Amino acid sequence: MKKRLALLLSLAMILTFALAACGGESGSGDVADSKYVGTWKPDKLSFAGESEDMGDDFTLTLSADGTGTFNSVDEDGNEEVSNITWSLTSDGFKTQGDAKMTFKDDGDAIVTKILGAELRFVKASEDGEEVVDYIDGAAYGYAGDDPVEAACYQYMVEEIAPQYSEAEISIPTVIIVHEDFTPEDEVLVYGDFWVENYNVDGDTLKSVSGGNHPGCMHVSKSDYTVTAFDAVADGGDFESSAKEIFGEHYEDFMKVYGDSDARAENRKITVSDYVNLNHLDIKYYQDEGWDPVELYHSAE
Repeated sequence: MKKRLALLLSLAMILTFALAACGGESGSGDVADSKYVGTWKPDKLSFAGESEDMGDDFTLTLSADGTGTFNSVDEDGNEEVSNITWSLTSDGFKTQGDAKMTFKDDGDAIVTKILGAELRFVKASEDGEEVVDYIDGAAYGYAGDDPVEAACYQYMVEEIAPQYSEAEISIPTVIIVHEDFTPEDEVLVYGDFWVENYNVDGDTLKSVSGGNHPGCMHVSKSDYTVTAFDAVADGGDFESSAKEIFGEHYEDFMKVYGDSDARAENRKITVSDYVNLNHLDIKYYQDEGWDPVELYHSAE
């Protein structure tokens, strides 16, 4: 670990020097509308098959006029600001000066190499926090704007739905019992989670398969994805595992779990949201052996 930290410090010094040496030249090309304009924070350092998460000691800010700054904090906590200029390349951008650095586009990140090590930067918002690409709720029937809830919908569709018979469309019903935001790196979402797989038959979604998966989802605060799921056991272990997972929220969970009318209403709302968000000409969903259920505000 000490060797790795020493490497990080060494690279930090080199990076600071390289960017600080880039002043005095003007950037070339029109960068005003470039995706790279803004502030970038180092995310991860990779070297010799290993990687290390980076802290907040650096920020790289690129301005629309081709200038920018590189801010660094030394081991004594003193902030240093270096002026830079930058210009676009065919696959990213480069800083200008005696010591040139090249950054390559990596989707939502930019990557540069220093002495064989790869340093990855991610975009930051105006308040300095890392920008997170929130989940598109339309793909899962989620019409809200809470990234934690959206992560639960995504998990049910992408990880749980494939466990059942394949169908054309998967739509979850997520009923949250409690959310715990106290852990530093994650949100604990306790809930009653369902998923249904459907095939389209005219104006009706006909249920093919699906099931119930109550438990606790661990949602990362850094990128709003589910990193783990503590599922309540089936059969004779249901009660004991539910009490262990839900703890003081067990009674609240059982009230939700036993309310079939509320669950049916939540399902109807989610299926309706999915249909409307995706502009489908669907008016009903139907379980085998049951009458069709008319959706809310069906797309015309």
